[in-house]
Amino acid sequence: MHYILKKTVYLFLLVTLFSACKTKKDRATKKHTMLLNSVLDKYRENSFDKKTVKASLKVKYKGEKSLPTINASLRIEKDKVIWLSLSKFISIGRLKITPNRVQFYNKWDETYFDGDFSILSNLLGTDVNFKQVQNIFLGEAVYSLNDKDFQVQTAETSFVFTPKKKDARFTIFFWLDKETFKTTKQEIRQNNGEKLLSIQCSEYETIANKKFPKHVFILAKDKDSRNTIDIDYKSVVFDLPLQFPFTIPDGYKKIVLK
Repeated sequence: MHYILKKTVYLFLLVTLFSACKTKKDRATKKHTMLLNSVLDKYRENSFDKKTVKASLKVKYKGEKSLPTINASLRIEKDKVIWLSLSKFISIGRLKITPNRVQFYNKWDETYFDGDFSILSNLLGTDVNFKQVQNIFLGEAVYSLNDKDFQVQTAETSFVFTPKKKDARFTIFFWLDKETFKTTKQEIRQNNGEKLLSIQCSEYETIANKKFPKHVFILAKDKDSRNTIDIDYKSVVFDLPLQFPFTIPDGYKKIVLK
């Protein structure tokens, strides 16, 4: 009888302890879910929803062949086309990106490219598509933030998003400012440490009631190379009717990727 009573008490304590741990875990999970959904709601509320962008930029590229600071005119029709005209006292080239095509020509060496996104993927060190390139210019996350694929943690001034499921190849990080709910930093790191793509938006300004980046810094590096692109926005307007003129000059040599 004493043995049975002892076993009963032990079993009761075990069940009680398990129930308490489960309740504590459930509360933590619920608290995390509420935080995640709240942050996502604010992020979507502050996401870019204008139809077009027209901006003047200062752009500086450093890499194997660094370039001096150049002026650029940027035009975006959201989800349809990205257009850049580059100049240094005179016109030096143009770039046009649509969801399935990348085109540019360079007047300095009279070359052109007309193909897919592989040339931009090579530059940035990771596969990119139209939406992701567009979001870099707009200060948006390059991956869709949602409650299915991502979890969130709090840092001193940011909410930090990471994937729920680990990937053997790479790790993704997103930092959202706690006040503006805009991305301040994004990183795609290869787990072997060989490649890194980092995108930083250090400052935003309010234009037509929307937060828009003032400066974008892109770092793409691997074990053999390091490329950086500095983009400074000088003026920005939204929702103007835009044109995207683009014609590759005759006689230019086509760039063929190896």
